[in-house]
Amino acid sequence: MWHTKMIWIVLELLPICVLGDVMCHSCLTHCKTINGAKVDPVGCDCLSKPEGRCTGNACFAKVEIFVEEKTAIMQKGCITEIPGGQRGCQYASNNEALHCFCDENGCNTRENVKRHGDKCHSESCFRKCRGNYCVVDFDGIEQGCGLGFPRLQTFLRMQNYLDYRSSLICARYEATSATVMNGCTCTQPSGSCNELNETRAVQVKRVIERRPDNQNYCYSLQHKSSKPFGQEIFKRSTTCEGQFCFISLTTSEIILESADFKHDYSEHDEFIGTTRPRYELLAGCLKVDDDKKITVGCTTEYVRNVSDPLSKHCICDRHLCNFHHLITGSHDTRSRSEGRSKQRVSYFKLLRPFPLSTLKS
Repeated sequence: MWHTKMIWIVLELLPICVLGDVMCHSCLTHCKTINGAKVDPVGCDCLSKPEGRCTGNACFAKVEIFVEEKTAIMQKGCITEIPGGQRGCQYASNNEALHCFCDENGCNTRENVKRHGDKCHSESCFRKCRGNYCVVDFDGIEQGCGLGFPRLQTFLRMQNYLDYRSSLICARYEATSATVMNGCTCTQPSGSCNELNETRAVQVKRVIERRPDNQNYCYSLQHKSSKPFGQEIFKRSTTCEGQFCFISLTTSEIILESADFKHDYSEHDEFIGTTRPRYELLAGCLKVDDDKKITVGCTTEYVRNVSDPLSKHCICDRHLCNFHHLITGSHDTRSRSEGRSKQRVSYFKLLRPFPLSTLKS
């Protein structure tokens, strides 16, 4: 009986990813833009043959525009879930990045992408705006507007973003002292919801000082490499404290390469869009103003198999849960005694005060 209970405990701790049967185009292409920043939806597209498609819960099509190079790159593939549950196309924080999501077979095509950004037929069109949301960044001391779906909400894995459209959404997360995000987004029609001093007070009280006696110890680590790496990199990790822990991995980056060789960069006028291996891992702690705005679990983008991701982002809510096994989908090889030892070490590390530069609030 005891062994049966132990088996169930192990199964509950393993990361579970159930994929659907949606077939998605999986490809990469590039094209010249029109008038610097406009993308031709007919001329800039790629499709996969049936044998080259991936299978998942949903599809994505992303367009990244490089204005100075007059080039756009389109990438398509599968994703385990639609960010924020918002199907369709939206700008990803700015008008040079367009992300589209859908959940039907072969839906990530130009017919779905090109409907975004059509001209309005009346002056009262709801898409005429200066920004879809306001932003305040306490570390960079910046205020401004964003377009489309906020990156913060994607990071939080928020599934019900529209339920909070008229309120502040504040969070603070860090992997190291050099990688801190400390800010809020809001969508109040007045446009003044990101006032610095007032919002900072909300951030300190509702985020940084919230649940002081109910925090989790998290691995704190940033690692970059041109080659794959394993869990051995966690030997260099430290710890931080948060209401939640996170771990994120990217395995490639989109780049532009010149189509011909010229000494003066300003003379280059033909570029090729491609990808190259670039492995980056971020693990750290996360605080948010309301636990209901967080969805524990993982989101994966991929072009062939979910086991070979373009990116994977996970949030968990236990001590030192943001370990390597979450991003690999493998069994947690740490022993229970090792985990207890690490938690004691983490406690003493956390007794050292944070530098004020990491808080800035």
